[in-house]
Amino acid sequence: MEVDILNIPKLRFKDNNGNDYPQWEKKLIKDILKIYHGKDYKNEPNEKKLYPVLGTGGIITYIDKFLCDWECVLIGRKGTINKPQYMKTPFWSVDTLFYSKPKLKQNPKFQYYLFQNINWKIYDESTGVPSLSASTIEHINRFIPTYAEQEKIASFFSTIDKKIENLANTITSLENQKKGLLQQIFSQKLRFKDKNGNNYPNWEKKKLGDITQSQGGTALEKYTTTNGLYKFISIGNYSTYSTYLDNGIRIDLNNKTKKQLLSKNDLVMILNDKTSSGNIIGRTLLIDKDNTYIYNQRSQRLICNTKIIIPSFLYFLLNSDFRKNIIKKVQGATQIYINYSTIEVMHLNIPCLEEQTKIADFLSAFDRKLENQKAQLEHWKQIKKGLLQQMFV
Repeated sequence: MEVDILNIPKLRFKDNNGNDYPQWEKKLIKDILKIYHGKDYKNEPNEKKLYPVLGTGGIITYIDKFLCDWECVLIGRKGTINKPQYMKTPFWSVDTLFYSKPKLKQNPKFQYYLFQNINWKIYDESTGVPSLSASTIEHINRFIPTYAEQEKIASFFSTIDKKIENLANTITSLENQKKGLLQQIFSQKLRFKDKNGNNYPNWEKKKLGDITQSQGGTALEKYTTTNGLYKFISIGNYSTYSTYLDNGIRIDLNNKTKKQLLSKNDLVMILNDKTSSGNIIGRTLLIDKDNTYIYNQRSQRLICNTKIIIPSFLYFLLNSDFRKNIIKKVQGATQIYINYSTIEVMHLNIPCLEEQTKIADFLSAFDRKLENQKAQLEHWKQIKKGLLQQMFV
């Protein structure tokens, strides 16, 4: 009998005796689980808030009734259709989120990882908002192992997910610690001492425009490409952590763009936001390399007077609660903005250069620890992605 190599994963588990499990069998999704439709929850009692209400993006709220009390995998019906969820405690599912019931001798946690390895977007039935039907899901073909091998696969990936969860929790904790440190340091509740254990001089109030030179950006979108030599800084490149988000857009140097070429230790601040939430406006990047970045319109280049202010210190200061002063002055409704002339007259409390250095070094070390955890998280996500591809067919 000729073996179909398509139903043999690249990586397999052995049974408890070291033998191969049987070949995986091709089955329809409806052969391993039953799809159920979610329901509207808005008229249900919610005084005790006992059970989570799930939408395609996760938990929406809590109510007093549940729709499902068995372990199962869920998948979006409309909107976000490519992010399976898994529940093992009672919950309510809204009408845009399918839930399921595993058939006999089928492991729901395995089904969750199976669903993660399906490219749901190719089954999208809408030209507008992404949509799936129960019938489409039920008639997808996949190779399925025995229940015993399903259990091993589910347990293996659960261990990896736990590692990813722990790293994500560590990152959240560190980010909260950093937020608290920034508040403590820049409110001067936490002060550093000099090498002799003495207090540094009192901080002095100065306008931002008095300690920096600035230069506004120019519209350069028409010069962008995907294979240019320089990284482009526009609104989409500012993260909510005040770090550079590389979206792959590049730009070449010419007589127009070279005027916006940034140098190491320059700072560049974004002066608008795509929404009214204010998550991005006022965020500032610290440039880490010469001849690498070119900035666009609605960003402001800041060059520090290093006799007064250290660039790395100013980076942390501008990304602290100082941003609240900027948000108070924004204009616009759906897409907010601010003119730099409004920002440059704002006051900052500035310590002496030696204390600035200590503060910047301390916070930079904290950032390196945080970035290390983020790198580990991304590493484990990539490991999981690769293993999903090799352990499913």
